[in-house]
Amino acid sequence: METTKIVLKRTVALIILRVSGTFAAGSIAGVELWQSALVAAFIGVMDVAESLSRSYVVDGELSVDEINMAFASSAEAELSKAKSSKN
Repeated sequence: METTKIVLKRTVALIILRVSGTFAAGSIAGVELWQSALVAAFIGVMDVAESLSRSYVVDGELSVDEINMAFASSAEAELSKAKSSKN
């Protein structure tokens, strides 16, 4: 149950990270804000879910390190995008 709590809390944080980065892009493209936020959230969740699924398929378990790697890779990708858009 503790692992589920960790994953859910970090998923919410990831959604916030993804959504905040797409508000501007969605408005420039003429997409409604709620639609761009929903798509960004969905993509963020699916990225992490795919990574967690890959780790689970390998050995049938999810370790804290595997969870950390799944979220870290997604967060680092978002930070990289944010830095490149500022330059």
